[in-house]
Order: sequence, then structure tokens, then C-alpha cells
Amino acid sequence: MKKTLSLLVFIPLMSLAAKSKAENLADLKSADDAIAIKAAQELGNDGVKDAIEPLGELVKSKRAAGVRIAAASALGRMDVKGRPTTILREAIEADQDNQVIYTELLALMNLKDIKNEDLKKAIEYCENNKKSDPFIADILVRIRKVFPKEEKKDAPAEPKPAATADKPADKPAEPAPAK
Repeated sequence: MKKTLSLLVFIPLMSLAAKSKAENLADLKSADDAIAIKAAQELGNDGVKDAIEPLGELVKSKRAAGVRIAAASALGRMDVKGRPTTILREAIEADQDNQVIYTELLALMNLKDIKNEDLKKAIEYCENNKKSDPFIADILVRIRKVFPKEEKKDAPAEPKPAATADKPADKPAEPAPAK
């Protein structure tokens, strides 16, 4: 009797256990959106590096917005520079759903891949094409606080105004007198 009772308690608990990495990777391809979303969330939470490309395929797919949002969010939780940033930039440029793009921008912010040109391109793309959406405009302001635009170093210095009758030209600094 005790064995039966313990089995009745133990078996349902086993089904609540997290799936393996391989099972979650397979579940990303599930036609059931809820299963794909759950798999993306678990892979992102676990930071499974092998999931970067499959999540990238999912975020750039024609699947439901919720699935693409879960995939973008999972990519943003990867502790990896480079490829996730590139995938998210490509997805931003291809996606038409501003809710998904908003999540992709949040994911980029999470990755903090500051030196990556794809981050700069994604931000510039949204600044040029998506500022009409108030949520995207808001996140762009927040992103710019974290990742400000770089000032162009090659810009010529502003010319000094010429001397006029009322204002003499700036004199070069005189050397300090010798002692």
C-alpha cells in the first residue's frame, strides 16, 4: 500500500521535472506554440549555447509572435557575445511586428555586446524606421543611455573666427618666464 501511494505521488512529480537539453531543442520545432515557447524559455534560462542557432531560426521564422518573442528573450539571456547579436539584428530588420522588435531590442540591451557593429546597425535601423512606435521609441532612448552614439573622431575641428576690430585673434600661450 505504501509503495502504491508513493508511486502515485512520485510519478506526477517526475512529469514536472525540467526536460533535458535535447528534449527542449527538439521541442523548439514543435507545431504546438505553447511547447515551443516553454522550450525556448527553458533553454534561455539554462543558457544553453547549443540553442543559439535553433533559437535564431525560430526568431526569424514566420511562427506566431509569442514564439518569436520567447526565442528573442531566450537569446537575450545567453551569456555570449557575437552570434546572438547578429541574429537579433537580422530579425529586427526582417520582422514587421513591433512587439517582437521591442523584445529583440530588449534582448540586445541584455547582451551588452557593445563593441558589436550589429548592435549599432540594429539601433540605427530602428531609429530610422521604427520611431513612430511609442514603445520602440522609449526603449531606443533607454538604449542610447547605455550605448550612446559615438562621436565621429574624423570630423574637422571648427574653424576659429577671424579677428575683427572689436575682437582680436586668440594669441598663442606665452611660455612661462625663466627663473
